[in-house]
This record gives sequence, C-alpha cells and structure tokens, in this order.
Amino acid sequence: MSETGRPVGITIVAILMILTALLTMAFWVIFFADYEGQSQSFLARECAGWFLWERSFPAADAWMAIACLVGAVGLWKMRPWGLLFSLVAGGALIFLGLMDSLFFLQNGLYWPVNLDVATEIVIHAWVLAFGAFVIGYVWSKRTRFDI
Repeated sequence: MSETGRPVGITIVAILMILTALLTMAFWVIFFADYEGQSQSFLARECAGWFLWERSFPAADAWMAIACLVGAVGLWKMRPWGLLFSLVAGGALIFLGLMDSLFFLQNGLYWPVNLDVATEIVIHAWVLAFGAFVIGYVWSKRTRFDI
C-alpha cells in the first residue's frame, strides 16, 4: 500500500494501461505515416485481405485506448468509474486480441516469423494477457473503490 492509500498494484496497472494506450496510438501514427509501405508489407503480400483487415481497426483501437486512459486516471484517483473503465478496457483488449489472433490463425500469418510477424505476436499476446489480467486484478480490488 502506498502512502496515497492506493495499492501499489493499482498504480502499476494504471501505468501499464497508459502505456498500452500510448503505444496503440503510436502504432497507428507509424501505420498511417508509411501507408504505402504498409500496403506492400510482408503481411499484405502473404494475405490479400490483411491490409483491408488492418485498416478496419482504428476506431476499435481508439475506443480501447480511451477506455484505458479513462480507466487509468480513475484507478489513479481510486474512483468507481476507474474500476468501470478498467473493466471495459480489459474486455476491449481481449476482444481485439481474439479478433486479430483468429484472423492470423485462419490465414496462416504466424509463419514464417519475421519482424512484422513477431511484432504482431507480441501485440496479440499482450492484449490477450493484459486484458485478462486487468479484469481479474481490478475486480479483485473492487472493495477498495467507494462503490
């Protein structure tokens, strides 16, 4: 327990949620900054639908990032809405990870492993594991929130 009355684990989760949101935003800045390059990338060459599939994610990723940011602020302040938005963010992370990983599995995109594929593997593993962790962890601390 920190001197603020906020469990140290809550602080760590809030920081990781902020980092997740910021890295998601950075991903899209990089993606659109090299839009032509993305359309010719290894994954686009391996699967004709990948580029169209990838372009369908900005709105959903934006929602997840907003939920992560709002949830993180609410966790930091130990507000009930922080618990709510953290649960929403965790669910959004899992949903996005399941959609992406199933697309990759169905289209054989996890092999051969190169930098593009390795990056996607890390993203998929992170959103699935972190999303589940956020839900489990913040729910286990729900009695600490004034609800």
